[in-house]
Amino acid sequence: MSPTVAVTAVTAAAAAATTGNRIPGPPGLPLVGSLFDLTRRPLRTYLDARRDYGDVVRFVAGPPGLRVEFYAVFSPEGAHQVLAGQAGNFRKDNSFYDELRSSLGNGLLTSMDGDYQRQRRLIQPLFTRRRVDGYARAVGLECEALAERWRSAPGGVVDVAQETSRFALRTVSRILFGADVEAAVEVVHHSFPVLGASVLERGFAPVRVPRSWPTPANRRAGAAQRDLYAVCDRIIAERAVRARRAPGGPGPGGPAGGLYKKKSPPDK
Repeated sequence: MSPTVAVTAVTAAAAAATTGNRIPGPPGLPLVGSLFDLTRRPLRTYLDARRDYGDVVRFVAGPPGLRVEFYAVFSPEGAHQVLAGQAGNFRKDNSFYDELRSSLGNGLLTSMDGDYQRQRRLIQPLFTRRRVDGYARAVGLECEALAERWRSAPGGVVDVAQETSRFALRTVSRILFGADVEAAVEVVHHSFPVLGASVLERGFAPVRVPRSWPTPANRRAGAAQRDLYAVCDRIIAERAVRARRAPGGPGPGGPAGGLYKKKSPPDK
């Protein structure tokens, strides 16, 4: 499970006012709050916060007047409430979601309101029982590959954090891209950490420089974004060509392939 789910300060503050309780959280440093902890060692900071303050924690980061305030929800029940059960009560209009939109586009992860409802209806066919049952093969293939890598690891030592991250990435990529997984996974594996670091850094920054400025960080993030978009566009275009050559056939690709071919223009 992801270590945290961030929600807007307005929503969480309203909940706190309703209950009459102030949501607890780490005090951090006098001028910058938890800024350094969140940017330098976020996972340890979240784990410590959950241990010390419970399943809902308030964080403050940055200098007064420019600081970011957000709330983290750690329990499975709380995450379900925020993401599904009462998702309409929580907004995605904060600096982190703004940065995600700029990096990955306004997809299901970042969209709200009418855009979210439209995109949710679009991908709903991927989550029928028959489709989900079919994903078991993709998961099984990646489990076998993972076990083989671990068996052949030098000295029997593996980096569990890196391996589990790679396993999740490859499994999702295989489900989405199917036969094209090898073409996509290395680009995704390289691009996501770069874009994730950019989102984290810019989301917490008291002042964000324009993305158009050619700073080293902006150039790295821009290159990663272009690589990611290019591989997706190429796979969609190749599938569109294959679909035209085999009309009526299921076409190659993963379980999501048919949806891509139906919903993506041939010239994308």
